[in-house]
Amino acid sequence: MLSGRGGGNDGLRHAREVDVERLVENAIAAIRVAGERPLDAVFGPFAEINSLVRAVTYHEGWLLEQGMARRAAENPSLLIMPAETALPIVPAALEMLERNDWKSLRGIRLRSEVQYRTTYVPDLFIVNPEAHWALIVDMKRSLASYQERHLKALRTRMMAAALIAADWLHVEGRVGGVTEVEVAIVDGSSERRDRENGIFALDEIGELIEVEDAGAAMLQLRAKYACRVQEEIHAACLRAVVREPEEADVEDEEGVGETRSEDGADSVDPAAEADPASSDAEEAGEVAHETRGGSPMRAAAGLEAMELIPQLSSTVRFARGRLH
Repeated sequence: MLSGRGGGNDGLRHAREVDVERLVENAIAAIRVAGERPLDAVFGPFAEINSLVRAVTYHEGWLLEQGMARRAAENPSLLIMPAETALPIVPAALEMLERNDWKSLRGIRLRSEVQYRTTYVPDLFIVNPEAHWALIVDMKRSLASYQERHLKALRTRMMAAALIAADWLHVEGRVGGVTEVEVAIVDGSSERRDRENGIFALDEIGELIEVEDAGAAMLQLRAKYACRVQEEIHAACLRAVVREPEEADVEDEEGVGETRSEDGADSVDPAAEADPASSDAEEAGEVAHETRGGSPMRAAAGLEAMELIPQLSSTVRFARGRLH
């Protein structure tokens, strides 16, 4: 049940606004650093855009993690365990999950001090000692590209960690009395919500951490980030279309359209004397092919980065229109 805590007073609301601005600008600063790389042989003048897109997808997940941690900190009843806390995945937990559903296992507490080979590191590990519950959170910027088998494997690891979490908190975390541990996979895009299977949309975070309007605050954080990201990509596109003609001019100066005959004399490449209209059409076709992006781009940018490529194409076209 929600405690009624939230951003209702002006002081907290202002503090949130300042915090959101700081978080977003820190993320944007890190993204800019990622874009400051030498030109790539494949992407050419568009290498900066490729680097920005890849950095955007990484830092969005980090930003949402930090945002949820900040909102959880507004609830004085909650403790946030240290980052990179590694929870053991013990064989007994996996065996129990194979034979039982999660509902029937709630409240069961397995020992954490046994032999294990793997661990699970939650994005956030939140504890309410007063109410005797804990929450294991895995934040995803989007579940759209996640296959169901990968999602199921992730949830199994989280539930296995949850079965030993109460004992781990008592032994290692020095927090006793926890009797219930839940798991939550948060979809930052809010495209999926399935509480029965522990999947929550961004606007449902308030119920998880008992801060009334935390969900709305998280949506505002993501919206602010999206606005700043698009501004950065727009500026990068403008820089790219300025650099592209400059590189083409350098190639022309180096003798494009000329060949060397056997006797050492310069001769004109027959292709250079072809119909100008035909050459322009071929060049336009090549540009269109590059704009659409082939498999090398997909391999380099990754699945999540490719989700933003269609938006970049329209931004590039807009940038070209502004310059000509």
